[in-house]
Amino acid sequence: MQIDEKNRTALIVVDPFNEFLSRWGKMWSSVGATIKEMHLLPNLRKILDSARSVGLQVAYAPHHRWQPGSFSDKKYLHPSQALQTAFKAFPRDGFGGQYYKGLEPQEGDIVASEHTCSSGFAETDLHDQLQKLGITHLILVGMATNSCIEATARSAVDLGYHVTLVTDAVATFSRKEHHSTVAEIYPQIAHAVLDTNQLVNALQSEKVTHDS
Repeated sequence: MQIDEKNRTALIVVDPFNEFLSRWGKMWSSVGATIKEMHLLPNLRKILDSARSVGLQVAYAPHHRWQPGSFSDKKYLHPSQALQTAFKAFPRDGFGGQYYKGLEPQEGDIVASEHTCSSGFAETDLHDQLQKLGITHLILVGMATNSCIEATARSAVDLGYHVTLVTDAVATFSRKEHHSTVAEIYPQIAHAVLDTNQLVNALQSEKVTHDS
């Protein structure tokens, strides 16, 4: 079917930071193998290029970048927040907290306020910014398969968005986690589950393989 009003569809890029995606990032030793297996970096570039070429709105849902005092207002630290604090991961003024080269926001993109745990919608302005533009359909890509991507997708569905997930434009901390999530969990959450080539072909042909 025809893309449901290109001006009502947004590509959401979650946490494309050096800490995850660079070989010199603190998370690379844990996520690098899955990133390479999924060909994540070329796939993200391909999807971004395709989305921009057909005029889709691009939005970034960035993770909280660590600085002294991060999470001091939290009564109960989530394990991911405790780990971020211990490793000073995604430092606001450091390499790990910078966007990976070639995946940076561009003029006209939405850059939401930072999420502090897993969902890109929780305690951020992402929903408000999307609603101001009349966005109804979301395509989610980035990091990580079974944490921020899954949580953001669940929140998006709860908020009434049509959600598309892309199996090889996400990665996580182990091959087992990744494959079990995209095979068993994604079909239970999303309205459509595609791979990169299917998505790009759909965008370029201005068709999508889902129900509106």
